[in-house]
Amino acid sequence: MTPSIRPSIRDATPADVPALLDLVRETGTLDLHTPYTYWTLTHAGLVLVAERDGRLVGLLTALRACEPDRLFLWQVGLLAALRGTGLAQRLLNAFLAHARALRTRSIDLTIAPGNAASRAMMERFCARHGLSMVATGETFGPASEETLFAIGL
Repeated sequence: MTPSIRPSIRDATPADVPALLDLVRETGTLDLHTPYTYWTLTHAGLVLVAERDGRLVGLLTALRACEPDRLFLWQVGLLAALRGTGLAQRLLNAFLAHARALRTRSIDLTIAPGNAASRAMMERFCARHGLSMVATGETFGPASEETLFAIGL
């Protein structure tokens, strides 16, 4: 991949689901879910993709929470060759614009205790926008425990 060609960011559509699945597999860092999960997210959630030369190279998935003023940031992933290029921050910036347009007051997310890269990415994002990320609890799933954070807008 040529780093000089800047990927475009857009909303995903249901037609992107096969490419989303391929991208999640290729990142090597995200949990792969069913095609139906990603199809549903393109309808009821918020899925942003980074695309270059007709190929998906990054994604961000989020869900609307039960409370109308909250969003849950679920996945951010890039192909390995594009990590460290600022693309994840561009995806997060686009997500923030969507969140503000929806009059979101809080973005919730979880980060595994050992995932220093995700934590650093989110801390950089918050610092650039003057936002605070506060730990609000823990999740207890069958496979892992993660820290729950809230970012107030």
